[in-house]
Amino acid sequence: MKFKTSTIALLFALTTPLAQALEAVPYVYSSVAQQPTSAKDREIAALFDHWNSALKSGNVQSVVDLYAPNAVLQPTVSNQVRTTPAQIKDYFDHFMALKPVGQINFREIRPLGANVAMDSGVYTFTLTEADGKTRQVQARYTFVYEQVGGQWKILNHHSSAMPQTQVLHAGK
Repeated sequence: MKFKTSTIALLFALTTPLAQALEAVPYVYSSVAQQPTSAKDREIAALFDHWNSALKSGNVQSVVDLYAPNAVLQPTVSNQVRTTPAQIKDYFDHFMALKPVGQINFREIRPLGANVAMDSGVYTFTLTEADGKTRQVQARYTFVYEQVGGQWKILNHHSSAMPQTQVLHAGK
């Protein structure tokens, strides 16, 4: 019995560091999400593309206009929840200075009603610092869209950086 106990203890001692090392490497989504197969889901997926294009335009108001008047923004790079168009604009005034370009890595689209849908998953933003260096930030996201007056608007946007951080890419 003594031999078995010491053998088990030795195996445990040898495998524990390996298990800890595997847990120390955060999971990173590196692929680009595939386009949804259904037409309705493609319509919802295109709303992110429209939002991302508005970000790239540099026109803050064009981004703010995509949000419903009563929208809630829980942003990635600010601790303050934004609940008014003026607060949402303030956030994007600062965020868009980093010239963000987003890419969806993983997504799930769910209809929540006839005029409401949710798009959630993981996206990666390439941000450009004032010195020209780029960095990538990966975050989990949820967009809840509501059709208002025939137009899709963002009702709720939650984005949070991954809890286990890792430098994805540093450029220039």
